[in-house]
Amino acid sequence: MNRRTTTVLAVAALTLLSPGCNRPAPEAAAPVPTPAATAIPSPDPQALVGRWARSDANYVIEITKVGPGGSLEATYANPQPIHVSRAEWTVKDGRVMMALELTDRNYPGNYYTLAFDRGSDSLSGVYNHLGLKQSFDVAFSRIRP
Repeated sequence: MNRRTTTVLAVAALTLLSPGCNRPAPEAAAPVPTPAATAIPSPDPQALVGRWARSDANYVIEITKVGPGGSLEATYANPQPIHVSRAEWTVKDGRVMMALELTDRNYPGNYYTLAFDRGSDSLSGVYNHLGLKQSFDVAFSRIRP
C-alpha cells in the first residue's frame, strides 16, 4: 500500500470508529407544541337579561330585553315599582356595563352604573343617590327561577 492509500484508509477508519459516526442522523426535533391561545369570549350584553337582587336590600332590577345600540328594557322595585327613565348598556374595557336611571317620588334621577362579571354571574358598581348627594357601592346577584 502506498502512503496515500494508507492515509485515506486511516481517516476512513477513524471516521467510522468515532462515537456517533455509525448512527443515523438525528431526526429533526419536533416543534414544541404551544398551548392554544385561550379564546376569551366577547362580552355578550344578552347576559344582562334576568332578575337581579341587590345584596344589601330588597331591591330588584329586571332586564327583559337587550336591544341594539345599547338600549335595555328594565324595571326596578324597592320592593314597590320605581319608574326607570333610562336604561342602557355598553361595552367598556371588555366588560358589559349598564346604567339605570330612576325618576320617581324620592328618586330625582338617582342612577346605577353597574358592570357584569361573567365569572360570578353578578352585577357590581355604584348607586348614586342625588337626593342625599351620596354614592354607594352595590352588588346584585342573579335570581334563579
